[in-house]
Amino acid sequence: MTRKGQLMYKEIYEGPKAIVKTLESEKENAKRIAEDIEKQAFKAIHIIGSGTSFHASLILQYFLSRLSKVNSVAIPASEYILWNPEPERYAVVAFSQSGESGDIIEAINKLNREKAKVYGITNTPGSTLTKISDFSLVTRAGEEKAVTATKTFDVQIASALMVSAGIREELSSKIDKLADVAKDLEKILPELDKSAEEIDEKLKDASDIYILGTGSCYPIALEAGLKFKEAACIHAEAFALREFLHGPVQLVDESTPVIMILQSKIAKERAEKVVKKLKAYNPPIVVVHDKEVSVDFAEITIPLPIAEEIYAPLYVVKAVQLLSYHTSIARGLDPDKPTKLTKVVK
Repeated sequence: MTRKGQLMYKEIYEGPKAIVKTLESEKENAKRIAEDIEKQAFKAIHIIGSGTSFHASLILQYFLSRLSKVNSVAIPASEYILWNPEPERYAVVAFSQSGESGDIIEAINKLNREKAKVYGITNTPGSTLTKISDFSLVTRAGEEKAVTATKTFDVQIASALMVSAGIREELSSKIDKLADVAKDLEKILPELDKSAEEIDEKLKDASDIYILGTGSCYPIALEAGLKFKEAACIHAEAFALREFLHGPVQLVDESTPVIMILQSKIAKERAEKVVKKLKAYNPPIVVVHDKEVSVDFAEITIPLPIAEEIYAPLYVVKAVQLLSYHTSIARGLDPDKPTKLTKVVK
């Protein structure tokens, strides 16, 4: 008999190897895209995606800003045709794991291609997105069978870093180091797995979970919220760390788990007032953090040996994928096949 969730579980573990394969196969292609973006001097760069792929869009926006000093904006694909101001010369970077997302294809088909250049990032060779893009980067995660995306998100993060760092020659070492990061992830996954399984008892009966992140891990907080909804069927909401104080904290009590991502000392500093506020309401707090960041206020911690903050999303996302997986199993659900979802939204 097939064990529930075995596909999602297997694919979580396949993420690091998928990163290495993508790096080996697409490094030069990512460089060509980066060089073209730099050469074109676009008036604007718009990044679009849906669901998990929108979270990848936000990560690319962050990397372009912090690494390349390039301005861009991420917009949900389903909203793009309503928001696009159509400047004279602009780029659209489109993320779609399947390359067949209806909102992505519609958005691109409605572009004025005399003004817009399209860069597609997909996990599916020969997909519609590869055919309608001016440049395409095909990640190498292999077929993802679970509806809940895991390894394909890992390679989207890696691709976002490859393109962003490729714009500046002095950052090429950041790309090369991805192979070492992937090996590190492979090594720590069993311990992460064990920690996540021990925590599921704290999360499985929750009606609501809040996930807080900042900087490069704000999009990972959003992805965690999505994974808990998809896999564990729990209402989970993500917020930028300090934004939580602007209203949502009203909903916290002793029965409301809060997952906080502190990938750096700066993140911890930004969390101080949030922590002080939360302590008054005594919620269960789970902290996913860089092992160099001391945490003395949380009930449960998941330390990570983050190689450098720029790679933090790759480390943190493995922790939250496993947390959502084990919580789903603890609730007696099948995270491979959420009852109301399909792999591709046409």
